[in-house]
Amino acid sequence: MMAGRVSLPEGRAGQVLAVGGALVVVGVVWLGLVSPCLDWYAGRQAALDDSLQQVAHMQAEEKELPALRAAAAASAISPAGQILVAGDSDAISGANLQADLTNLAQTAGTSLDSVETVAATPVGSLRRIGVAVSMSTTWPTLVAFLTAIETAQPRMMVDDLSVTSDATPDAGQDVALQANFTVSAFRSGSP
Repeated sequence: MMAGRVSLPEGRAGQVLAVGGALVVVGVVWLGLVSPCLDWYAGRQAALDDSLQQVAHMQAEEKELPALRAAAAASAISPAGQILVAGDSDAISGANLQADLTNLAQTAGTSLDSVETVAATPVGSLRRIGVAVSMSTTWPTLVAFLTAIETAQPRMMVDDLSVTSDATPDAGQDVALQANFTVSAFRSGSP
C-alpha cells in the first residue's frame, strides 16, 4: 500500500458504500434540482387554472351584461330633476322641499305643525338642503307619511327621527304622537 492512497472497501461493504453514495447523490439532485422545478411547475399550473377560471367568469358576466344594462335602464331615474330638488339657490330649493313635504303630508292625511329650514351644506358638487319637521299625528299616518317621503321624487332622506307620546295606548285606538325629524334633499349648483 502506498502512502497517500486511500483504499476503498471491497466486496459486500464496497457495494453498500456504492449504493449509499448513489442514494446521497440522487437525494441531493432531487432536493436541489427536481423538487424546486416540480414546485415551480405546480405554482405555474395553479396560476394558469386561476386565470382560466377568471376568463370563464368574465365570459359568463359578459353574456349577462346586455340584460343587466336593460334592467338598469328600465329602473333608472334618468332626469336629474327627479333626483335633485329644484331651485337655483339654497333658499328656493328649501322652499320647494317644504312645498313637497306639505303635499306629501296632505296625501298621507296629516299636516305639518312646523317646518324650519336647516342651513345648507356642501357635499361634493351638490348642496344638501334640509328642513326640520314637527308634526302631531297617529302611528299609521306617520308611517304612511314616512313611506311617501322614502318613495318621493325628488329623493329625500329622513334623519334624527324622534317620536313621543303622552297618552297611554288603548286597544284598537290610535294614540296621538309627536314626531320630530329632519328631511334632506340635494340640489346641484353653488350657494
